[in-house]
Parts: sequence; structure tokens; C-alpha cells
Amino acid sequence: MELFGSRRGDRKNASTDRSASGSEAGDLALTTPVQPATKKFSLGAILFGILAGIIGIAAGLFLGFALGAALAAAFHVSTFEGGAGYFAAAIAVLVTCIIAPGLVLLTLYWRGTRGFYLFVGLIAVCLSLVLIAVSGFGIWYAGQPHVLNINGPTPQLEFQVKPPAGQSVETLADVQPELDTPRNRMPMPGYWHTDAPQDPGVRAGYVELYFRTSQRLFVLKFPGQEDKIFRLKLPANPMREKYRAWSDWQNPDFVTKGGEQSSHPSGGSQYQIRYKMNY
Repeated sequence: MELFGSRRGDRKNASTDRSASGSEAGDLALTTPVQPATKKFSLGAILFGILAGIIGIAAGLFLGFALGAALAAAFHVSTFEGGAGYFAAAIAVLVTCIIAPGLVLLTLYWRGTRGFYLFVGLIAVCLSLVLIAVSGFGIWYAGQPHVLNINGPTPQLEFQVKPPAGQSVETLADVQPELDTPRNRMPMPGYWHTDAPQDPGVRAGYVELYFRTSQRLFVLKFPGQEDKIFRLKLPANPMREKYRAWSDWQNPDFVTKGGEQSSHPSGGSQYQIRYKMNY
């Protein structure tokens, strides 16, 4: 009897073991690897969110413009003064404001971000996208030509040159004026006026200011002698009323000869200039 009882017990235990092992195998077979949930967001989640935001913005604008154009045609929105275009643009912005944040939230959720940190991650991604956009605009703006007066004639800088005491204006007969800026590939040549100036002790001329920059050097090139370099005291945009009046007389800031290293001028009487805007 004990023998039969022990055998029945062994068969029952073996059946139980097989059932337990089978259940564990079934549990393992049904297990799917997922991103574990976390209370905080990680750097990887933010990077994926930024990528999702860029894709969402592109997709939102594309789909929004397509939807806006279709709705404009369906509702017969007038094309007068670009009305249909403004309508399509408004729809595109609205669609983008829905798709982009939604895609970012889904991406952050996929990366395991939950609860309050889901919205913190959304704000962090949005700020990162704004920073990327501002940086991109800054790089684009730095590469632009920065024309001073885009929709009008090129402004001119009127100048007068006064020789040192005891020298006549004839010493400026062969002198070539020019303007040098970081925006110009080559120095802008200056031109002497042919009419007699009101003050016979000076020689007058003009040079064009084409680009917007605060770094302008006015150069008097003396053949075989030291060139006189003046740093103009003008802002990047000098097209204001106060710059249409003559400046004070200014001594050269540097002198150079034959491409040598520039240096500060020595003491004594120097050539002087004054200038004003003409536009």
C-alpha cells in the first residue's frame, strides 16, 4: 500500500511540477520587452523628443498647407491680396501646433517618461527647438550682405580733409581716399569733388556706404608715403538726422606704409578729416 501510495504521490508531484514549469514557460513566452516607466525624463528622451518635434513641425506644416488649400478652395476663400494664402498659412500653423506637441508627448511616453515629468519634458523640448531655431536664424543672418539701404539709393559719406598746418591742399593732389570694412571684399574707392569747396583750406569728396557695419576705416593713400587710417565714429546704421551734420575734426588712428604693420601716428600736426552722411 505504501508503495502504491508513494507512486501515486510521485505521479501527482510530477504532474504538479510539469504544470508549474508549463505555466512559467507560458509566462515567459508572453513577456514582451518594453521601455520601463520612469518618473523623470532622461537626456535620451529629450533628444528623441527634439527629433520628433522637428518631424512634427515639418509634417504639420506640409499637411496643414495642404488642408488649408483644400479648405480655401472648398469655402471659396478669395485670393484678393493673398487672402487664400493667409487662410492656408493659419490652418498650417494650427495643424502644426497640434501634431508637433502630440508627437513629442508620444515620443517621451515611449521613452518611459510618465506623469508630471511628461509635461516638463515637453517644455524642455519646446525650449530646445526654439533655441535651435534662434541659432539657425543667427547663422543665416550673419551670412547676409546687410545692405544699409535696401530699397533706396546707396548712402554717401561726405568728407573733408585738412592738411597739417603750414601745408597746402596741393599735397592731396595724388592722394586716393577709400573705405575699408569687413563686409566689402575690396575697399570702396572714394571720389574727390571737382567743384571748389567753400573752405579753400580743405579738399572735399565722398565715398559710398553700402553695407551695415560699425567697423569702418577711412584711408588716405599717399603714394610712396605713410597711409593715414581713420576709424569712423559711426554706428552700423548711421541713417539718422544727427549724422547729417559735420563731425568734429579727427586725427588718424593709425599709419602704415607699403603693407607694413600699422602703428599709431607720432606726435605733431597731422592730416585731419571730418564727415557727414548724405542720403
